[in-house]
Amino acid sequence: MNRADHAKRIQTRFLAELRHHFQGWLEKATADSSEAGFHEELESLRADQLYSSFGLATPEYALVRIMGRLSISIGRRLGEIYDKIPRFVTSARFNLAAEDVAPKFDNLQLDVCIPLDSLQAEDRRHVRDAMAHHVPSARNYTGVAIEIRYNFNPNDSSRLRKDVHMAELLQGEALAPVYLIFSTISPRNEAIARLTRAGWIFLIGEPAAQFMNDLIGMDIQTILASDAVHQEVTIEMARIMRIVYESYAMRHTLSQYPRA
Repeated sequence: MNRADHAKRIQTRFLAELRHHFQGWLEKATADSSEAGFHEELESLRADQLYSSFGLATPEYALVRIMGRLSISIGRRLGEIYDKIPRFVTSARFNLAAEDVAPKFDNLQLDVCIPLDSLQAEDRRHVRDAMAHHVPSARNYTGVAIEIRYNFNPNDSSRLRKDVHMAELLQGEALAPVYLIFSTISPRNEAIARLTRAGWIFLIGEPAAQFMNDLIGMDIQTILASDAVHQEVTIEMARIMRIVYESYAMRHTLSQYPRA
């Protein structure tokens, strides 16, 4: 498959994933911010003594909770996109089986794995060249093990413990552990320092994007900037935001604060 066909195939799959998640966000925004969804949230707060005692059984806080859940949903679904697409692309790029690309270690699933002994000689050279350029500290590895986050702001100690354990498992298999974070505004330095000590090699922001582009030919920023994808993203996100800001939950709450 030539580079143009490869890029087209990635874009088609990327759009399919986006459309699935746009529909999920649309349904959630519509249901949660509807009259029924809003009053259900408000009544649950009023029925809880703790929230009532702290003055949070209010329309304002009900709206905050609804918006917060939508924000969490957006984050989770973006995370799924950044997991699934690289797996698909890696499998297609190197002709690897699904179980090779996303293996489990002690019941923990790795986002992307590229085992060198499953590659053709030319592809092995390609992977080693990309690693030498972007991750020169990696040595004597049997493959590349990649964890991917579109953002990274872990506030769950169990998640960090799992990442530490995963690094130990990967190093036991002589796999090079590479941790990619695409957002530059979210990383927590103390968590990164802990995982670095455990053995992870971090690439953040543009270095992460460039690594994936060189390694598997996946350039998400170029895909997002393409006319077809950019237009659809702009239209669908505006549609979702319009539903939120024209919703019953928003109008009802803001109506308590008439303009001067």
